Amino acid sequence: MGSQVETTVKALIEFESELDRTMAEALDAKKKMIKDAEGLAESARSGAISKVQQRALERLAKARTEAEGEAEVIAKKGESLLKSFETSISKKRAKATEAVVRRLLGETQ
Repeated sequence: MGSQVETTVKALIEFESELDRTMAEALDAKKKMIKDAEGLAESARSGAISKVQQRALERLAKARTEAEGEAEVIAKKGESLLKSFETSISKKRAKATEAVVRRLLGETQ
């Protein structure tokens, strides 16, 4: 009976040793999985930020192009209105000059 107890104790000690080794391996595997998951999460985050930045740059470039186009249209319209205004002033100046000259010469309308 003594040898059976010794065999059982020896088997329990081996089992405990194997259990400790398995627990250590499981802990190492858990640490590795956490590290890998953190790496994947960081990679995904970096990728997402990169995509968002690229889209923002594309939208900004498009908005800039549209704004430049609108500015050009506004500038052309402003030039056209300025020419029209200058023409109108020139005509009115000529009429005013004629009226002043007639008045100075004593002519009436």
